[in-house]
This record gives sequence, C-alpha cells and structure tokens, in this order.
Amino acid sequence: MVFPKDKVDYSLYLVTDSTMLPEGTTLYSQVEAGLKNGVTLVQLREKDTDTKIFIEEAIAVQKLCKAYDVPLIINDRIDVALAIDADGVHVGQSDMPIPMVRQLLGPDKIVGWSVGKTSEVETLAQWGTDMVDYIGIGMVFPTETKKNPRKSPMGPTGVIDILNALETTQATWCRTVAIGGLHPNNIPRVLYQCVSHNGKRALDGISVVSDIMASDDAGASTKILRGLLDYSKFEYIPLDFSHQENITSKDIKDTLSQVQKNHPLVQHMTNKVHQNFGANVTLALGSSPIMSEVPSEVDELASVPNAALLLNTGSVAPVEALKEAVRAYNERKRPIIFDPVGYSATQTRLTLNNTLLQYGQYTCIKGNSGEILSLAKLNQGKMRGVDAGDDKVDKALLARATRLVAFTYKTIAVCTGEYDFIADGTMSSSYRLGHGVGELSANDIPCVMIEDGPIPLMEKITASGCSLGTAIAALVGGLSPNGIAFNAVVSAVLLYKSAGKLASLNCRGSGSFHVHLIDALDQLFTTNDPSSWTAKVEIVT
Repeated sequence: MVFPKDKVDYSLYLVTDSTMLPEGTTLYSQVEAGLKNGVTLVQLREKDTDTKIFIEEAIAVQKLCKAYDVPLIINDRIDVALAIDADGVHVGQSDMPIPMVRQLLGPDKIVGWSVGKTSEVETLAQWGTDMVDYIGIGMVFPTETKKNPRKSPMGPTGVIDILNALETTQATWCRTVAIGGLHPNNIPRVLYQCVSHNGKRALDGISVVSDIMASDDAGASTKILRGLLDYSKFEYIPLDFSHQENITSKDIKDTLSQVQKNHPLVQHMTNKVHQNFGANVTLALGSSPIMSEVPSEVDELASVPNAALLLNTGSVAPVEALKEAVRAYNERKRPIIFDPVGYSATQTRLTLNNTLLQYGQYTCIKGNSGEILSLAKLNQGKMRGVDAGDDKVDKALLARATRLVAFTYKTIAVCTGEYDFIADGTMSSSYRLGHGVGELSANDIPCVMIEDGPIPLMEKITASGCSLGTAIAALVGGLSPNGIAFNAVVSAVLLYKSAGKLASLNCRGSGSFHVHLIDALDQLFTTNDPSSWTAKVEIVT
C-alpha cells in the first residue's frame, strides 16, 4: 500500500546511522523508541552495508514504520527501495538523476533531494510538480555525520535563501526539511529565523541523526525534540516582543524608570577605541560597565541579574571567545546587542561577522547605513573601511534594508545616520512549522524613523556609533521581566540622539563634545522627562 503523499508529516525526520549506536542498543530499538515518541518520518541510511544485509534491515525497519503508520524512505539505494516496496527514496546531488529516479519509482512514491543552492531550486521548479516531493536543506551547521562534506555550513541565512528561491520559482508543492548539526540547543532558533522574506514559507520539519541514534535513552531524546517542535515559541529573553510602533513619552519614561531601578551590568566585548568612552556612557545611564573578553568568566557575568552583552567587532577578537560569550548569554536568556563593525570591509571581518550571526540569537543588531545595507544584501561590493561612506542613500532604501535585516535575523534592527531607522522583526518570538508568518512580509514589519536634524560633530569623534550600542544594551538589559524590548531600543536611540543635539549646542568643538555628550546623557537619563527631548520619532509606512 502506497503512503499518501499529502499525509506525510515531515516535522521530525529521523535518519539512521548504525555506526553511532550506544552499547546495548540496536538499529531497531533506537528507531522504535523514536517512533513511539514522535518521529514522523524515517530514512534508512546505511552507507557501508552490503546489499543483502541492507535489504534485511530495511524489511525489519519497514515493519516497525508500518506499525506506527510512518513512511520509510531509503537513502540512495533505489534497488533496495524497489525490492522492499518502500514509501520513497532520498538522493543527493551526486546520486542518480532525479528524472531517472522518478521513472524507476513511478508517480506515487516519495522522492526527496538534497539541496544547498538556489540554482538547484530553480532546476526542481523547472521539472515541475511530478519530480521532487521534498528537499533536505543543508548542511545548516557543521556535523560529525559528514566526515568529508562537499558543502560548507550555510547557517539559517542559507536556509532562508533556499526558502526565498522556492517562493520566487513558485515551487509551492515542495516540502522542506533542514538537516545538519541540528540539536536541541539550536533547533528553536533555526525554526524561528527560517522564514521566506514574503512571510509565506517556513520549514516543514527538521532532520536529526545523532540525537536519537546515539542517545542512551532514544525515547527521552525524541520527547525533547518533539516538545521543541510542538511548543512553537523561542523564548530567548524574558521580555515582551509585542509590536508597538506608536511609542509615547509615558512608555519611554517607564522604560527609563525600570533601568534606574534595576542597574544593569553591561559586558562590553568591543574595540579598544570605544572602551573608555563606552564605560562612561554606561555609567551615565545608571548602569555598570565591565570590559571583558575572558571566556572563563562569561558564564558568571551572564548570570548576573539584568546583565546584557554588547558584542562589537571593531577589533577582531578571537572568534572562539566571542562565540563562548554568545553561548553563555543565549543559554541564560539575557540580551545581546550585536554591532557588526565594518561588516564587509574586509574578508576577515565578513567571515567573523557572518560566523557570529549564524551562531547565536541577537536581541538587537545595530549598524551604520553601510553595514545594514551590506547585511541586507542591498549594496554593491565591499564597504570602505568601518564608516558608513559618503554616498547619500534615500530613506526608503534604508528603511527597506533595516526591515530586511530585522526580518532575516528575527531581531530588532537599528540603522544609524542623520535619520535612524528601527525595525522590529521579532514576530513575538513565535514560529509555526510549514506556515510562515501569515501575511506579514519583510516589507511590512513595524519600522520607525528617528531624526533630530544634522549633528555633524557626531562624525568627528571616535566611538559615537559604538556607544549608541552601549546605550541600547543598558536600556534593554535594565528592563524588568516582561518589559517591552522594542520600546527600550527606540528609547535608547531617542535619548542618545537628543543628548547629541544638546551636547552640540553647548560644546566648543569636537574635543569638548565628548564631555558634553556624557553630561547630556546623564542629565536626560536622570531627569527622565522624554517630553523635553528634541529627537522625534515617526512611523514608516
């Protein structure tokens, strides 16, 4: 009996590997434990097994799958699939061509294909609805199951590119499963971030190997995975992610009051030029600064109540130290503000920034226009150093870029300049397998613009942009549980820009501007009267 294609549940896809079985377990015991506790699709992948033994194993696993009404897919071996009348096959790019696979199997069997490039999506779209039923997208992260991988890890942004291509080519019939290095510590983030930019396409499931096959308790491990898939929420910090574009003076005042009460700790992993100025900004905003790039203390610092991390790549610090800090703050559900300084200025910076972006979840990503345009893939070529550049960019393009960054990384994105743009792509920190985010696309998410006229002196001092990151970290870190993250980011930008304007009116030049900016931040924060601030916010439609 053929398993109906429209009934296939791709949510928890188990791929077998007998080489990693713990002592006292068998291929069959691990598969059955998975089936009992929520596995919805099984692929038998036994690369180094002789044909006779493979067929014997396939028949035994097939009986298990039929008992639980779950389809069995055979990896690569079309002959084995035909011999046992399996429900389908999965092939890679170097295996038998898809048209030939379909010809051999007929129209009713499930055919899966490994995909890692948008050009491959274009090919399957040209084939039409009768060839590929689902694709395995990967590898997402490095994995031990691929000893000599042909492809580099693509991260969530690579998965998004594939989802975008499926929508662009209108391959609506093709289901999707992410594969490669997926474990409980990153599965919720991948499901949360991986949505096509038109909002209509999300992953239909995830594929795992070691978390079940190598588990001493495969049933319990499967229950954990099933729970993550069914919970549909990624609570990476305990704050409110509800959209609120029309922020009032009362909202800002309430945000600052929380910071004044909670006295957050802001850990700076930042460039050397910024450290002293950033520390003074932190103190002016009622917060405690610490400048530390020591991996051995990040767990302790992340555990401090109301701690926040400012990660600034202005100096190229050891990537493992930065990743360790991201891990610690993500695990303890504390905010991280990421400033990808000079994002694409050099290949070294591009590699470092992309590595960090794929590694963790960020509460806010802040950059100048050059950095945000690069992140959104809307600029041409590399940046010129770490500055935004001299070219005038229209406001509509900057708003679009900010929205794209926010939507792609499911974060609050800030694009700085004479006009600051802030977009909220957090989607209330929820996800739904196979359902995208409804009618909300990257072009539709909430976005505001903040301006206070030109402040030329901001461009004549070092670390002015970096210290806006400090202000954001202080205000987001200082929120009480269920404080509104978007309010805190908007409040920080309004406060910083208003302080810059006030300082520019009182100073005598760039030398004294530093001092007056610290004074103004202290004054505006302490008096907490947002109605008197000069910077204004308006909603971008």
